[in-house]
Amino acid sequence: MNFATPLFDRARKAGALLAVLVLTACASAPPAEIPQRPVRESILQFELSGRAVIRQGARADSMRLTWTHSPAEDAIGFSSALGMVVAELQRDAGGARWITADGERYEARSADQLMARITDQPVPIDALARWVLGRVGRGAPATRDAMGRLIEGVDEGWTVRVLAYESERPEALPSSIEVEHGPLRIRLAIEEWGL
Repeated sequence: MNFATPLFDRARKAGALLAVLVLTACASAPPAEIPQRPVRESILQFELSGRAVIRQGARADSMRLTWTHSPAEDAIGFSSALGMVVAELQRDAGGARWITADGERYEARSADQLMARITDQPVPIDALARWVLGRVGRGAPATRDAMGRLIEGVDEGWTVRVLAYESERPEALPSSIEVEHGPLRIRLAIEEWGL
């Protein structure tokens, strides 16, 4: 029995054409549009996820992180490069806590002090929240690009560099920053923002 009838042949060609059109549409789909951001100075809370490399002298550690920040609270989750949860740093009106994946719990008045569990020295969390947004403290010396976006600055004794922004828009948020203080250098690659 011969199935190569004109109707069958047309259906097969139409199916092949449809498959080519679908593949072409997928291949030429535009990249995801980066949403318009609010004015940088007006941002008080955010969520982000990304990767961090912490260099301390000759040692370098890589990790993934998630961070939910508001003026009253922080929750920073640290995971191995493979996604295994290592610890979470929490800050609120009651103080700060470092909770490991094994259930160990450390408390302090300041989240800055508890960051020293991973960086060997305190890291100013409130300032870091400014830096990831591409801001430095009022009056801090800074170099800016033609759109007024931070390129480099010195804030609370730390050198802050924005290595890349998520787009060319003036309100774009950083996609990569580096902060440095003495022998400690932290590089953050921000993969996703939530405002």
